[in-house]
Amino acid sequence: MFTQAILLSILASLLSIEWMNGHFGLSRPLITGMLTGLVLGDITQGITVGATLQLIFMGINGVGAAVPPDQTIGTLIATAFAILSGEGAEIALTLAIPVAVAAQALDIFGRTFCTVFIHMADKFAEKGEYRKLEMIHYAGILVQFVRVSIIVFPAIYFGVDAVESFIAMVPESVLRGLEVSGQMLPAVGFGMLMTMLDIPYLFPFYFIGFALATFGGFSTVGVTMVAVCIALIMDYFKCNRSTTESGPSNDDLDALMED
Repeated sequence: MFTQAILLSILASLLSIEWMNGHFGLSRPLITGMLTGLVLGDITQGITVGATLQLIFMGINGVGAAVPPDQTIGTLIATAFAILSGEGAEIALTLAIPVAVAAQALDIFGRTFCTVFIHMADKFAEKGEYRKLEMIHYAGILVQFVRVSIIVFPAIYFGVDAVESFIAMVPESVLRGLEVSGQMLPAVGFGMLMTMLDIPYLFPFYFIGFALATFGGFSTVGVTMVAVCIALIMDYFKCNRSTTESGPSNDDLDALMED
């Protein structure tokens, strides 16, 4: 069990890093379940559980700086327990969401802790110490490994009771603080995005979408449909204006008549 716990901790860390850097789909529940089954020697059960959890986590995606429930860790631990206990997908469905939410809290804490490295990186960049700047990036990866191993290793080695005991040890004030931080991160992420775009004339469209979603009750699909319609209308009038402006002027017509 010790070797399996180590291997699954490494696998979970690599998949979590893939989720945060590139996101090629390897960290999705279906692939995560298959890889977990491969490590534990039951790839068929891993694919079965992964496909089931894929349906549950299908709509979860991080937008901006938002931190969604950690579907990778939730799937990996749920699949592992389904295989090790022999109870199949039933126990996986019970464990996946609670574990994903617990991993989400640790993810927020890890991201918050990494802000220390950002300030260190700024100082190294100003001094031109690029080797140290490179090491800062590796330090961030190390934090990710530790963050994942804290929940995956004891869950596999000691069982799910260890995970629940660890969560129970965390003070309520800390959990509440992480929850509030998680709710603030989406606003910070969109603020950073608008700062990087630096296109003031597009700001009204952002607030139109915000108003539709917040006060109008529009879903993401609804806001997207409105945005597409606005884009098509703007493109239509822009093309007509360009055609009108590029047409023959009165001066050109007068010159033809004189000839």
